[in-house]
Amino acid sequence: MSSTPHLALPLIAAAQAQKHVTHNEALASLDALVQLAVKERHRTAPPAAPEEGDRFLVGANTTGAFARHEGQIALFDLGIWRFFTPRPGWRAYVENEDLVVVFDGTEWNTFGAVPDEIHNLQRLGLGTSADGLNRLSAKLNAALFAALTTGEGGSGDLRFVLNKGAEANVLSQLYQRGFSGRAETGLIGNDDFSIRVSDDGSLWRNALVIDRRTGIASFPCGLSEAPRTNLLINAAFSVNQRRFAGGALGAGVFGFDRWKGGPGGCTITRATDGTITLSGAIEQVIDAAQAAAEFGAANLAGATLTLSVENPSGPLPVVIGSKAATIPAGSGRQTASVTLDGGETGNITLRLQPEAACSFRHVKLELGAQATPWCAPSLDIEEYRCRRHFQRLATTGGAPCLLGYVGQRVGMNIIDAACTLPVPMRAEPTLLTSGFAWVNAPPVGNQVGFYSNSSALWAALTGSLTVTTATPASATCLVLRFRAGSSFTAAAGGMGNVHLGADAFIAIEAEL
Repeated sequence: MSSTPHLALPLIAAAQAQKHVTHNEALASLDALVQLAVKERHRTAPPAAPEEGDRFLVGANTTGAFARHEGQIALFDLGIWRFFTPRPGWRAYVENEDLVVVFDGTEWNTFGAVPDEIHNLQRLGLGTSADGLNRLSAKLNAALFAALTTGEGGSGDLRFVLNKGAEANVLSQLYQRGFSGRAETGLIGNDDFSIRVSDDGSLWRNALVIDRRTGIASFPCGLSEAPRTNLLINAAFSVNQRRFAGGALGAGVFGFDRWKGGPGGCTITRATDGTITLSGAIEQVIDAAQAAAEFGAANLAGATLTLSVENPSGPLPVVIGSKAATIPAGSGRQTASVTLDGGETGNITLRLQPEAACSFRHVKLELGAQATPWCAPSLDIEEYRCRRHFQRLATTGGAPCLLGYVGQRVGMNIIDAACTLPVPMRAEPTLLTSGFAWVNAPPVGNQVGFYSNSSALWAALTGSLTVTTATPASATCLVLRFRAGSSFTAAAGGMGNVHLGADAFIAIEAEL
Protein backbone atom coordinates (compact mmCIF):
# COMPACT_ATOMS: atom_id res chain seq x y z
CA MET A 1 0.00 0.00 0.00
CA SER A 2 1.68 3.19 -1.23
CA SER A 3 -0.96 5.80 -0.17
CA THR A 4 -3.73 6.36 2.36
CA PRO A 5 -7.27 5.29 1.30
CA HIS A 6 -9.09 8.62 1.85
CA LEU A 7 -6.77 11.56 1.22
CA ALA A 8 -4.35 9.54 -0.97
CA LEU A 9 -1.35 10.71 1.09
CA PRO A 10 1.94 9.05 0.04
CA LEU A 11 3.37 6.54 2.48
CA ILE A 12 7.07 6.02 3.23
CA ALA A 13 8.17 2.56 2.12
CA ALA A 14 10.56 0.41 4.12
CA ALA A 15 14.23 1.23 3.45
CA GLN A 16 13.12 4.06 1.17
CA ALA A 17 15.69 6.65 0.23
CA GLN A 18 14.80 10.33 0.26
CA LYS A 19 12.13 9.73 2.92
CA HIS A 20 11.82 13.42 3.57
CA VAL A 21 10.41 13.94 0.05
CA THR A 22 7.54 11.53 0.62
CA HIS A 23 6.94 12.96 4.07
CA ASN A 24 6.87 16.53 2.81
CA GLU A 25 4.51 15.52 0.00
CA ALA A 26 2.09 14.09 2.54
CA LEU A 27 2.28 17.22 4.67
CA ALA A 28 1.65 19.41 1.60
CA SER A 29 -1.43 17.36 0.72
CA LEU A 30 -2.69 17.61 4.28
CA ASP A 31 -2.11 21.34 4.26
CA ALA A 32 -4.12 21.58 1.05
CA LEU A 33 -7.04 19.34 2.01
CA VAL A 34 -7.58 19.61 5.76
CA GLN A 35 -9.93 22.53 6.69
CA LEU A 36 -10.39 23.00 2.96
CA ALA A 37 -11.17 26.59 1.87
CA VAL A 38 -11.06 27.70 -1.79
CA LYS A 39 -11.01 31.12 -3.39
CA GLU A 40 -13.93 30.34 -5.66
CA ARG A 41 -15.72 27.51 -7.44
CA HIS A 42 -16.62 26.80 -11.05
CA ARG A 43 -13.20 28.10 -12.12
CA THR A 44 -12.54 27.16 -15.77
CA ALA A 45 -9.00 28.58 -16.20
CA PRO A 46 -6.14 29.47 -13.84
CA PRO A 47 -5.89 33.08 -12.67
CA ALA A 48 -3.19 35.18 -14.33
CA ALA A 49 -1.18 35.78 -11.13
CA PRO A 50 -1.96 33.12 -8.51
CA GLU A 51 -0.41 33.29 -5.07
CA GLU A 52 1.30 30.43 -3.33
CA GLY A 53 -1.29 28.22 -1.64
CA ASP A 54 -4.29 29.45 -3.67
CA ARG A 55 -6.99 26.78 -4.09
CA PHE A 56 -9.94 26.59 -6.48
CA LEU A 57 -12.75 24.19 -7.31
CA VAL A 58 -12.39 23.50 -11.02
CA GLY A 59 -15.54 23.87 -13.12
CA ALA A 60 -16.58 22.51 -16.50
CA ASN A 61 -15.25 23.34 -19.99
CA THR A 62 -11.79 24.03 -18.62
CA THR A 63 -8.80 25.45 -20.45
CA GLY A 64 -5.11 25.93 -19.89
CA ALA A 65 -3.58 24.23 -16.88
CA PHE A 66 -7.11 23.34 -15.65
CA ALA A 67 -7.96 21.34 -18.78
CA ARG A 68 -9.16 17.80 -18.06
CA HIS A 69 -9.42 18.48 -14.32
CA GLU A 70 -13.14 19.21 -14.05
CA GLY A 71 -14.53 18.86 -10.53
CA GLN A 72 -11.09 18.60 -8.92
CA ILE A 73 -9.37 20.77 -6.32
CA ALA A 74 -6.59 22.92 -7.81
CA LEU A 75 -3.64 23.98 -5.56
CA PHE A 76 -0.89 26.42 -6.61
CA ASP A 77 2.17 24.99 -4.86
CA LEU A 78 5.84 25.83 -5.46
CA GLY A 79 5.01 27.59 -8.70
CA ILE A 80 2.95 24.81 -10.27
CA TRP A 81 -0.66 23.62 -10.22
CA ARG A 82 -1.40 20.42 -8.41
CA PHE A 83 -4.79 18.69 -8.50
CA PHE A 84 -6.62 16.52 -5.98
CA THR A 85 -9.58 14.27 -6.78
CA PRO A 86 -12.36 14.73 -4.19
CA ARG A 87 -14.15 11.87 -2.45
CA PRO A 88 -17.88 11.80 -1.51
CA GLY A 89 -18.49 13.78 1.67
CA TRP A 90 -15.59 16.20 1.30
CA ARG A 91 -16.54 19.75 2.23
CA ALA A 92 -15.09 23.08 1.18
CA TYR A 93 -15.66 26.68 2.21
CA VAL A 94 -15.99 29.00 -0.81
CA GLU A 95 -14.54 32.33 0.26
CA ASN A 96 -16.04 34.66 -2.37
CA GLU A 97 -19.58 33.30 -1.79
CA ASP A 98 -19.37 32.75 1.97
CA LEU A 99 -20.91 29.28 1.78
CA VAL A 100 -20.03 25.64 2.26
CA VAL A 101 -20.25 23.04 -0.50
CA VAL A 102 -20.13 19.27 -0.26
CA PHE A 103 -19.08 16.73 -2.88
CA ASP A 104 -21.68 14.02 -3.54
CA GLY A 105 -19.44 11.84 -5.73
CA THR A 106 -20.37 13.66 -8.93
CA GLU A 107 -20.52 17.39 -8.24
CA TRP A 108 -20.13 20.02 -5.56
CA ASN A 109 -23.48 21.06 -4.04
CA THR A 110 -24.27 23.91 -1.69
CA PHE A 111 -24.57 23.04 1.97
CA GLY A 112 -25.86 25.54 4.55
CA ALA A 113 -28.23 28.53 4.80
CA VAL A 114 -28.35 29.59 1.15
CA PRO A 115 -28.37 26.55 -1.14
CA ASP A 116 -28.74 27.05 -4.86
CA GLU A 117 -30.99 24.03 -5.23
CA ILE A 118 -32.80 21.56 -3.00
CA HIS A 119 -34.23 18.41 -4.48
CA ASN A 120 -36.24 15.45 -3.17
CA LEU A 121 -36.66 16.60 0.42
CA GLN A 122 -38.92 14.20 2.30
CA ARG A 123 -40.20 16.76 4.85
CA LEU A 124 -39.87 20.50 5.47
CA GLY A 125 -41.07 22.42 8.50
CA LEU A 126 -40.91 26.21 8.84
CA GLY A 127 -41.25 27.26 12.47
CA THR A 128 -42.86 23.90 13.26
CA SER A 129 -42.41 20.19 12.63
CA ALA A 130 -43.55 18.40 9.52
CA ASP A 131 -45.09 14.94 9.81
CA GLY A 132 -46.09 12.03 7.62
CA LEU A 133 -49.39 13.67 6.59
CA ASN A 134 -48.28 17.32 6.51
CA ARG A 135 -44.90 16.85 4.86
CA LEU A 136 -44.72 20.60 4.30
CA SER A 137 -45.68 22.56 7.44
CA ALA A 138 -45.27 26.24 8.24
CA LYS A 139 -46.08 28.34 11.29
CA LEU A 140 -45.94 32.02 10.37
CA ASN A 141 -47.96 35.21 10.15
CA ALA A 142 -47.71 36.02 6.45
CA ALA A 143 -46.58 34.43 3.19
CA LEU A 144 -45.82 36.23 -0.06
CA PHE A 145 -45.72 34.89 -3.61
CA ALA A 146 -44.59 37.41 -6.24
CA ALA A 147 -44.32 36.92 -9.98
CA LEU A 148 -40.83 36.74 -11.52
CA THR A 149 -40.67 39.73 -13.84
CA THR A 150 -39.37 39.69 -17.39
CA GLY A 151 -36.38 41.74 -16.26
CA GLU A 152 -35.50 38.95 -13.85
CA GLY A 153 -35.80 36.28 -16.50
CA GLY A 154 -39.47 35.41 -15.87
CA SER A 155 -42.74 36.13 -17.66
CA GLY A 156 -44.39 38.44 -15.11
CA ASP A 157 -47.17 35.88 -14.56
CA LEU A 158 -47.86 33.90 -11.41
CA ARG A 159 -50.00 30.78 -11.43
CA PHE A 160 -50.51 28.70 -8.30
CA VAL A 161 -51.09 25.16 -9.56
CA LEU A 162 -52.83 22.40 -7.58
CA ASN A 163 -53.33 18.96 -9.06
CA LYS A 164 -55.13 15.82 -7.91
CA GLY A 165 -54.89 12.24 -9.07
CA ALA A 166 -58.47 11.32 -9.95
CA GLU A 167 -61.94 12.89 -10.15
CA ALA A 168 -63.07 11.23 -6.93
CA ASN A 169 -60.17 12.73 -4.98
CA VAL A 170 -60.27 16.06 -3.15
CA LEU A 171 -58.41 19.14 -4.31
CA SER A 172 -59.27 22.04 -2.05
CA GLN A 173 -58.27 24.84 0.23
CA LEU A 174 -59.58 24.27 3.75
CA TYR A 175 -60.19 27.15 6.16
CA GLN A 176 -60.18 26.26 9.86
CA ARG A 177 -60.67 27.75 13.32
CA GLY A 178 -59.01 25.87 16.16
CA PHE A 179 -58.10 23.23 13.55
CA SER A 180 -61.80 22.59 12.91
CA GLY A 181 -63.08 23.20 9.37
CA ARG A 182 -65.36 26.17 8.70
CA ALA A 183 -65.10 26.66 4.92
CA GLU A 184 -63.64 24.80 1.93
CA THR A 185 -63.20 25.69 -1.74
CA GLY A 186 -62.09 23.58 -4.68
CA LEU A 187 -62.83 20.30 -6.45
CA ILE A 188 -64.25 18.33 -3.53
CA GLY A 189 -64.86 14.71 -4.48
CA ASN A 190 -65.55 15.57 -8.15
CA ASP A 191 -64.44 18.02 -10.84
CA ASP A 192 -67.11 20.69 -10.21
CA PHE A 193 -65.88 23.78 -8.40
CA SER A 194 -67.70 24.30 -5.11
CA ILE A 195 -67.72 26.34 -1.94
CA ARG A 196 -69.01 24.71 1.21
CA VAL A 197 -69.24 25.81 4.84
CA SER A 198 -69.58 24.15 8.23
CA ASP A 199 -70.52 25.26 11.71
CA ASP A 200 -68.75 22.42 13.52
CA GLY A 201 -66.26 20.87 11.09
CA SER A 202 -68.34 17.73 10.56
CA LEU A 203 -71.65 18.78 8.94
CA TRP A 204 -70.98 20.56 5.64
CA ARG A 205 -73.38 22.57 3.46
CA ASN A 206 -72.72 23.32 -0.21
CA ALA A 207 -73.25 27.05 -0.73
CA LEU A 208 -72.10 27.22 -4.37
CA VAL A 209 -71.53 24.59 -7.06
CA ILE A 210 -70.32 25.47 -10.58
CA ASP A 211 -70.82 22.72 -13.18
CA ARG A 212 -67.55 22.12 -15.01
CA ARG A 213 -69.34 21.19 -18.26
CA THR A 214 -71.73 24.15 -18.53
CA GLY A 215 -70.37 26.79 -16.16
CA ILE A 216 -73.84 27.11 -14.63
CA ALA A 217 -73.77 28.04 -10.93
CA SER A 218 -76.26 26.58 -8.48
CA PHE A 219 -76.92 27.42 -4.85
CA PRO A 220 -78.05 24.22 -3.08
CA CYS A 221 -78.89 26.02 0.17
CA GLY A 222 -80.69 28.90 -1.54
CA LEU A 223 -79.76 32.37 -2.67
CA SER A 224 -80.44 35.51 -0.69
CA GLU A 225 -79.60 38.84 -2.26
CA ALA A 226 -80.78 40.60 0.90
CA PRO A 227 -82.15 39.56 4.30
CA ARG A 228 -85.64 38.13 3.90
CA THR A 229 -88.72 39.67 5.50
CA ASN A 230 -89.25 38.95 9.18
CA LEU A 231 -92.78 37.60 9.67
CA LEU A 232 -92.72 38.76 13.29
CA ILE A 233 -93.67 42.26 14.40
CA ASN A 234 -91.54 43.94 17.06
CA ALA A 235 -89.06 41.07 16.92
CA ALA A 236 -86.51 43.14 18.87
CA PHE A 237 -89.05 43.93 21.65
CA SER A 238 -88.25 47.61 21.12
CA VAL A 239 -91.84 48.96 20.89
CA ASN A 240 -93.55 49.15 24.27
CA GLN A 241 -96.75 51.24 24.09
CA ARG A 242 -98.20 49.56 27.18
CA ARG A 243 -95.22 50.73 29.28
CA PHE A 244 -94.50 47.17 30.36
CA ALA A 245 -91.63 47.38 32.83
CA GLY A 246 -90.59 43.76 32.46
CA GLY A 247 -91.20 40.96 34.92
CA ALA A 248 -94.15 38.60 35.26
CA LEU A 249 -96.66 38.38 32.42
CA GLY A 250 -99.81 36.32 32.80
CA ALA A 251 -101.12 33.91 30.19
CA GLY A 252 -102.76 35.86 27.36
CA VAL A 253 -101.62 39.22 28.78
CA PHE A 254 -99.75 41.52 26.40
CA GLY A 255 -96.50 43.16 27.47
CA PHE A 256 -94.10 44.38 24.79
CA ASP A 257 -96.16 45.11 21.70
CA ARG A 258 -97.48 42.02 19.91
CA TRP A 259 -96.01 39.65 22.55
CA LYS A 260 -98.21 38.05 25.19
CA GLY A 261 -97.76 35.46 27.89
CA GLY A 262 -98.13 31.88 26.71
CA PRO A 263 -99.68 28.99 28.63
CA GLY A 264 -98.71 29.38 32.27
CA GLY A 265 -97.38 32.89 31.65
CA CYS A 266 -93.75 33.94 31.76
CA THR A 267 -91.17 36.26 33.25
CA ILE A 268 -89.40 38.41 30.68
CA THR A 269 -86.95 41.33 30.76
CA ARG A 270 -85.18 43.33 28.06
CA ALA A 271 -81.64 44.72 28.52
CA THR A 272 -80.52 47.99 26.95
CA ASP A 273 -78.61 46.10 24.22
CA GLY A 274 -81.79 44.26 23.23
CA THR A 275 -80.99 40.98 25.00
CA ILE A 276 -84.14 39.20 26.18
CA THR A 277 -84.11 36.97 29.25
CA LEU A 278 -87.11 34.63 29.32
CA SER A 279 -88.45 31.94 31.57
CA GLY A 280 -91.83 30.41 30.88
CA ALA A 281 -93.71 30.81 27.60
CA ILE A 282 -94.28 33.88 25.45
CA GLU A 283 -95.99 33.97 22.09
CA GLN A 284 -97.07 36.04 19.11
CA VAL A 285 -99.94 35.38 16.72
CA ILE A 286 -99.00 35.89 13.07
CA ASP A 287 -101.51 37.06 10.49
CA ALA A 288 -100.87 34.26 8.01
CA ALA A 289 -102.77 35.89 5.16
CA GLN A 290 -100.87 39.16 5.45
CA ALA A 291 -97.51 37.40 5.84
CA ALA A 292 -98.10 35.11 2.87
CA ALA A 293 -99.43 37.95 0.69
CA GLU A 294 -95.95 39.43 0.59
CA PHE A 295 -94.89 36.32 -1.30
CA GLY A 296 -97.94 35.97 -3.53
CA ALA A 297 -99.65 33.23 -1.51
CA ALA A 298 -103.02 33.01 0.21
CA ASN A 299 -101.68 31.58 3.49
CA LEU A 300 -98.74 29.74 5.01
CA ALA A 301 -100.11 26.20 4.58
CA GLY A 302 -97.30 23.78 3.69
CA ALA A 303 -94.66 26.49 3.99
CA THR A 304 -91.18 25.83 5.36
CA LEU A 305 -90.36 28.38 8.06
CA THR A 306 -87.07 29.07 9.81
CA LEU A 307 -86.86 30.66 13.24
CA SER A 308 -83.54 32.07 14.40
CA VAL A 309 -82.18 34.01 17.38
CA GLU A 310 -78.78 35.42 18.27
CA ASN A 311 -76.59 34.01 21.05
CA PRO A 312 -79.10 31.77 22.88
CA SER A 313 -77.63 30.94 26.29
CA GLY A 314 -79.37 27.55 26.36
CA PRO A 315 -81.55 25.30 24.23
CA LEU A 316 -84.71 27.16 23.22
CA PRO A 317 -87.75 24.95 22.49
CA VAL A 318 -90.23 26.62 20.14
CA VAL A 319 -93.63 25.92 18.63
CA ILE A 320 -94.49 27.24 15.16
CA GLY A 321 -98.07 26.51 14.27
CA SER A 322 -98.51 22.80 14.98
CA LYS A 323 -94.80 22.02 14.75
CA ALA A 324 -92.25 21.88 17.58
CA ALA A 325 -88.49 22.33 17.28
CA THR A 326 -85.52 23.39 19.41
CA ILE A 327 -82.99 26.10 18.67
CA PRO A 328 -79.60 24.94 20.02
CA ALA A 329 -77.50 27.06 22.36
CA GLY A 330 -74.48 28.79 20.90
CA SER A 331 -72.88 32.03 19.79
CA GLY A 332 -74.02 33.80 16.67
CA ARG A 333 -77.32 33.09 14.90
CA GLN A 334 -78.82 29.72 15.81
CA THR A 335 -81.77 28.26 13.91
CA ALA A 336 -84.55 25.70 13.72
CA SER A 337 -86.78 24.95 10.71
CA VAL A 338 -90.21 23.36 10.38
CA THR A 339 -92.64 22.65 7.53
CA LEU A 340 -96.28 23.41 8.27
CA ASP A 341 -99.03 20.97 7.38
CA GLY A 342 -101.09 21.61 4.27
CA GLY A 343 -104.16 22.19 6.41
CA GLU A 344 -102.70 25.08 8.41
CA THR A 345 -104.47 27.80 6.43
CA GLY A 346 -105.25 30.20 9.29
CA ASN A 347 -103.17 32.40 11.56
CA ILE A 348 -100.30 30.64 13.27
CA THR A 349 -98.89 31.10 16.74
CA LEU A 350 -95.19 31.30 17.45
CA ARG A 351 -94.30 30.31 21.02
CA LEU A 352 -90.91 30.48 22.76
CA GLN A 353 -90.85 28.28 25.85
CA PRO A 354 -87.42 27.52 27.34
CA GLU A 355 -87.29 24.89 30.08
CA ALA A 356 -84.97 27.15 32.10
CA ALA A 357 -84.21 30.86 31.95
CA CYS A 358 -82.68 31.61 28.56
CA SER A 359 -81.26 34.81 27.09
CA PHE A 360 -81.23 35.68 23.38
CA ARG A 361 -82.01 38.58 21.06
CA HIS A 362 -83.16 39.50 17.54
CA VAL A 363 -85.84 36.89 16.90
CA LYS A 364 -86.49 36.25 13.20
CA LEU A 365 -89.13 34.08 11.52
CA GLU A 366 -88.86 33.79 7.75
CA LEU A 367 -89.90 31.66 4.82
CA GLY A 368 -87.35 29.10 3.63
CA ALA A 369 -85.09 26.44 5.08
CA GLN A 370 -82.15 28.74 5.85
CA ALA A 371 -81.80 31.79 8.07
CA THR A 372 -80.72 35.08 6.54
CA PRO A 373 -78.92 37.88 8.43
CA TRP A 374 -80.75 40.03 10.94
CA CYS A 375 -81.81 43.41 9.61
CA ALA A 376 -83.50 45.73 12.09
CA PRO A 377 -86.42 47.68 10.58
CA SER A 378 -86.85 51.38 11.18
CA LEU A 379 -88.33 51.96 14.63
CA ASP A 380 -90.96 54.25 13.07
CA ILE A 381 -92.06 51.49 10.70
CA GLU A 382 -92.04 48.92 13.47
CA GLU A 383 -94.20 51.14 15.69
CA TYR A 384 -96.59 51.78 12.79
CA ARG A 385 -97.03 48.02 12.36
CA CYS A 386 -97.63 47.64 16.10
CA ARG A 387 -100.20 50.45 16.16
CA ARG A 388 -102.33 48.57 13.65
CA HIS A 389 -102.96 46.16 16.55
CA PHE A 390 -102.75 48.44 19.59
CA GLN A 391 -102.76 52.23 19.98
CA ARG A 392 -102.48 54.51 22.94
CA LEU A 393 -104.28 57.71 22.06
CA ALA A 394 -102.73 59.96 24.67
CA THR A 395 -99.37 60.40 26.29
CA THR A 396 -98.86 60.04 30.01
CA GLY A 397 -96.57 61.52 32.59
CA GLY A 398 -96.85 65.17 31.51
CA ALA A 399 -99.16 68.15 31.59
CA PRO A 400 -102.79 67.70 30.51
CA CYS A 401 -102.93 67.30 26.76
CA LEU A 402 -105.47 68.32 24.15
CA LEU A 403 -106.23 65.39 21.90
CA GLY A 404 -107.97 67.52 19.34
CA TYR A 405 -111.29 65.78 19.77
CA VAL A 406 -114.30 67.93 19.02
CA GLY A 407 -117.04 66.96 21.41
CA GLN A 408 -120.75 67.45 20.78
CA ARG A 409 -123.34 67.24 23.51
CA VAL A 410 -126.04 64.77 22.49
CA GLY A 411 -127.95 64.35 25.74
CA MET A 412 -128.29 65.61 29.32
CA ASN A 413 -125.15 63.76 30.37
CA ILE A 414 -123.56 62.49 27.12
CA ILE A 415 -120.85 64.00 24.88
CA ASP A 416 -119.62 62.28 21.69
CA ALA A 417 -116.10 62.96 20.42
CA ALA A 418 -115.10 61.70 16.99
CA CYS A 419 -111.46 60.66 16.61
CA THR A 420 -109.67 59.90 13.35
CA LEU A 421 -107.09 57.24 14.25
CA PRO A 422 -103.45 58.22 13.66
CA VAL A 423 -102.78 54.71 12.27
CA PRO A 424 -105.60 52.66 10.71
CA MET A 425 -106.24 49.47 12.66
CA ARG A 426 -106.28 46.03 11.10
CA ALA A 427 -109.93 45.72 12.19
CA GLU A 428 -112.48 47.69 14.21
CA PRO A 429 -110.77 48.01 17.59
CA THR A 430 -111.87 47.28 21.13
CA LEU A 431 -111.77 50.21 23.59
CA LEU A 432 -109.56 50.17 26.67
CA THR A 433 -109.49 53.15 29.06
CA SER A 434 -108.03 54.21 32.34
CA GLY A 435 -110.22 55.68 35.11
CA PHE A 436 -111.47 59.25 34.69
CA ALA A 437 -113.12 61.85 36.93
CA TRP A 438 -114.85 65.15 36.18
CA VAL A 439 -113.22 68.45 37.06
CA ASN A 440 -114.44 72.01 37.10
CA ALA A 441 -111.06 73.59 36.47
CA PRO A 442 -108.27 72.96 33.98
CA PRO A 443 -107.74 69.19 34.31
CA VAL A 444 -104.75 67.78 36.12
CA GLY A 445 -103.69 64.29 37.04
CA ASN A 446 -105.96 61.40 36.14
CA GLN A 447 -108.83 63.66 35.02
CA VAL A 448 -110.78 64.86 32.02
CA GLY A 449 -112.30 68.26 31.25
CA PHE A 450 -114.71 69.62 28.68
CA TYR A 451 -114.34 73.14 27.37
CA SER A 452 -116.61 75.13 25.07
CA ASN A 453 -115.34 77.23 22.21
CA SER A 454 -115.69 80.29 24.45
CA SER A 455 -113.28 78.62 26.90
CA ALA A 456 -116.02 78.32 29.51
CA LEU A 457 -116.61 75.02 31.19
CA TRP A 458 -119.44 73.05 29.70
CA ALA A 459 -120.56 72.06 33.10
CA ALA A 460 -119.60 71.66 36.70
CA LEU A 461 -120.16 67.95 37.32
CA THR A 462 -119.38 65.40 39.94
CA GLY A 463 -119.86 61.69 40.06
CA SER A 464 -118.81 58.81 37.85
CA LEU A 465 -117.64 59.07 34.28
CA THR A 466 -117.59 56.27 31.71
CA VAL A 467 -116.13 56.26 28.25
CA THR A 468 -117.51 53.92 25.59
CA THR A 469 -117.54 53.70 21.82
CA ALA A 470 -120.50 54.90 19.80
CA THR A 471 -121.57 54.30 16.25
CA PRO A 472 -120.22 54.86 13.75
CA ALA A 473 -116.82 53.27 14.48
CA SER A 474 -114.37 51.69 12.03
CA ALA A 475 -110.72 50.76 11.59
CA THR A 476 -109.91 54.38 10.73
CA CYS A 477 -112.28 56.38 12.94
CA LEU A 478 -113.55 56.01 16.49
CA VAL A 479 -116.43 57.84 18.18
CA LEU A 480 -115.86 58.05 21.94
CA ARG A 481 -118.93 58.59 24.13
CA PHE A 482 -118.28 60.30 27.46
CA ARG A 483 -121.17 59.63 29.89
CA ALA A 484 -121.42 61.50 33.17
CA GLY A 485 -123.17 60.23 36.26
CA SER A 486 -125.39 63.36 36.27
CA SER A 487 -126.61 65.85 33.71
CA PHE A 488 -124.93 69.16 32.99
CA THR A 489 -125.88 72.46 31.45
CA ALA A 490 -125.21 73.33 27.80
CA ALA A 491 -127.45 73.02 24.83
CA ALA A 492 -127.63 69.75 22.98
CA GLY A 493 -125.36 69.95 19.93
CA GLY A 494 -123.04 72.42 21.64
CA MET A 495 -119.36 71.97 20.67
CA GLY A 496 -116.32 71.88 22.86
CA ASN A 497 -112.86 70.39 23.26
CA VAL A 498 -112.01 67.28 25.22
CA HIS A 499 -108.90 67.37 27.42
CA LEU A 500 -107.25 64.33 29.01
CA GLY A 501 -105.21 64.55 32.16
CA ALA A 502 -101.59 63.53 32.45
CA ASP A 503 -102.30 60.03 33.72
CA ALA A 504 -105.49 59.43 31.79
CA PHE A 505 -105.34 57.49 28.57
CA ILE A 506 -107.53 55.86 26.01
CA ALA A 507 -106.23 52.71 24.38
CA ILE A 508 -107.72 50.62 21.61
CA GLU A 509 -106.69 47.23 20.38
CA ALA A 510 -107.38 44.96 17.44
CA GLU A 511 -105.16 42.05 18.34
CA LEU A 512 -105.37 38.79 16.44
